[in-house]
Amino acid sequence: MPLTRDIPRSEALRYLGMGKSVTPDPDTLALLDSCAETLTRESVPKSVCKEVSIAVTDSEVLIEDTKIQSTGLARNLKCCKKAVLLAVTIGPACDRLVKRAQVRSNLEGAIYQALGAAAVEDYIDQIDEKIRTDYEGEGLYARPRFSPGYGDLKLEHQKDWFRILDITKNTGITLLDSLLMVPTKSVTAIIGLASEPSNEQRHNCEDCSMANTCSFSKRKEIT
Repeated sequence: MPLTRDIPRSEALRYLGMGKSVTPDPDTLALLDSCAETLTRESVPKSVCKEVSIAVTDSEVLIEDTKIQSTGLARNLKCCKKAVLLAVTIGPACDRLVKRAQVRSNLEGAIYQALGAAAVEDYIDQIDEKIRTDYEGEGLYARPRFSPGYGDLKLEHQKDWFRILDITKNTGITLLDSLLMVPTKSVTAIIGLASEPSNEQRHNCEDCSMANTCSFSKRKEIT
């Protein structure tokens, strides 16, 4: 089943390094639309979610039987006794399209990369929204999602997500020795559930441990 929503073009342009003050030329916009149509048609999004019990101290989170040392995650999950672990992917099409496009044009390859990043973010947003709506009906309020690699939550905890969710079996995502995921347009996260709403905001690229190396970081945005 392909993507069910249009890929946000503004987000794709941001990932390309084109901020609000930059107006892409007509040829770039036409290529963006053409690539978006192809990626939307060929993507096969998959996801897996699991409600888990958690216990939180000032610097540690216990997820079922797994202890995670992270002050940032503990702060995010303060007052939560439950959480939802999740993993999503838009499938391998983006990686394949990037590889093919780079033979023809570096710009086309970059556009597919940017569209893929925007697409997987939009896909996990949809799942996030559903989780929030569903649990609010039970009197629980979702905290901003938090992913391995953000703040002091080490990327090596991807292994815990893969084990608890059996991610490879349920979605086809594999974890490399480098701790990167394949397909590359895949995301893991945890969403805390509390009995009271929180004013905490979603985390941005500057919180990520890969912000200095990621080509899509907001630090590289042209404004």
